[in-house]
Amino acid sequence: MEISRKTKAKIKNTLIPYLLILPAILFVGGILGYAVFSGIFTSLFRVSALYIEEPFVGLQNYIDLFTDPVFQNALIRSLIFVLGSVVLGILISMTFALSLYKITKLRNVFKGLTLIPYLVSGIAAAIMWRFMFIGDGGFVNLFIESLGFDTFTWLAHPARAMFVVILANVWFISPFAILILLAGLQSLDPNLIEAARVDGANKITIFFKIILPLIAPMVGISLIWLSFATFNMFDIILPLTGGGPGRATEVLAVFMYDLAFEQLNYSLASAVMVVLMSLNMLVSIIYLKLFEV
Repeated sequence: MEISRKTKAKIKNTLIPYLLILPAILFVGGILGYAVFSGIFTSLFRVSALYIEEPFVGLQNYIDLFTDPVFQNALIRSLIFVLGSVVLGILISMTFALSLYKITKLRNVFKGLTLIPYLVSGIAAAIMWRFMFIGDGGFVNLFIESLGFDTFTWLAHPARAMFVVILANVWFISPFAILILLAGLQSLDPNLIEAARVDGANKITIFFKIILPLIAPMVGISLIWLSFATFNMFDIILPLTGGGPGRATEVLAVFMYDLAFEQLNYSLASAVMVVLMSLNMLVSIIYLKLFEV
């Protein structure tokens, strides 16, 4: 049975977009796939610059990791870091997205300003935040002192250092989440909100009963981004605190760096990479299920 010309044109129009993005998918997928499989393969051997032989050890690297108090500390610090960054990040992102949605004049200007943190390199952002919170000469302490209050040792105190790291991370990664949420808000039908107002619904009811359910997929994508970026965050933490004080801000990414480039233990570092990847996948799956993305 011969395929009609209309059907051929439809198939062609359907396949062309996929064919156009296929080279990019193969290129990115090939690089990422090689890195992932190479890391998984390396984690099953003992690979270190201190040893010539590379024997197969199976899951021994993972057993060594999960019984190592330093890794346990890094895992707990990572979970605290991610939880704080995601909660604060989604609140700030939603607030800014709603504000940009309501702005009618100079919206594009404010959108551009929102992207500034995302355009700054992580190293530069970390140094900026370090100067803000460092010692008695930091901007934050000078401001507190000008108000007549006692200053704090921000980066030398474990809890405060984690708080500063979370603030810096949220400032750095939130702009992308803001744009995702703003895109969701701009896709809403204004008539639905107007009809709810006519029926007597207040702003809180409109947000939780109409806006939030309709942009749930965008919220899910934003949460995935915030979690993924935070789990893998390295370039903010290392210049800002170096993982200190006393490993108080040493998350898994920093711990993996220490294993690979300080201790030269590539197999254990690869095992940490696999753990990080597994955590990212687990959290992403949970978000996908909850928000039906």
